[in-house]
Amino acid sequence: MSKPRVFPDTGALVAMIVFPHDHQGQISLGGEVLQLYEQGAFDLILSRAVVDELEDVLDQDFPEQRAHFLAFLAPFTDQLSRWPTPEEIGAVLPVVTDIDDAPIFAAALVADPNVVLSNDFRAFHTPQAKAFWKEHGIEVESLYGLLCLFGRRERKEEP
Repeated sequence: MSKPRVFPDTGALVAMIVFPHDHQGQISLGGEVLQLYEQGAFDLILSRAVVDELEDVLDQDFPEQRAHFLAFLAPFTDQLSRWPTPEEIGAVLPVVTDIDDAPIFAAALVADPNVVLSNDFRAFHTPQAKAFWKEHGIEVESLYGLLCLFGRRERKEEP
């Protein structure tokens, strides 16, 4: 069986790159996902759209992390999936709760992953978004959910 192809959104990448440990130095969920990736459990599928957004977030909020991000990104430079077209972005508009997420939703479709990784529950995990991902044969998981897929955590029962 081939490794899952995981498409992280900007927030998931920030969690993995900027916050692999909490304030007490303990490994965070992002850090655990990063470890799984480094152990070869899955392939990361990065998009130019996400990388561009991440660069803006880093410049604005975490400029001290820029060198670390560039080092992380170096192996992916020639493998980034393309920016979605305006038509592809327009096609996802009925599904997104925030228009700023439309390029990321469309970029995920372009990248054709098995899993979209996002902790943005107001955008990527709504019932409408989940139906959209399912329709396209893509699972959507949070950092915790991805750890569940690999047996590192157990899913909590829905109330």
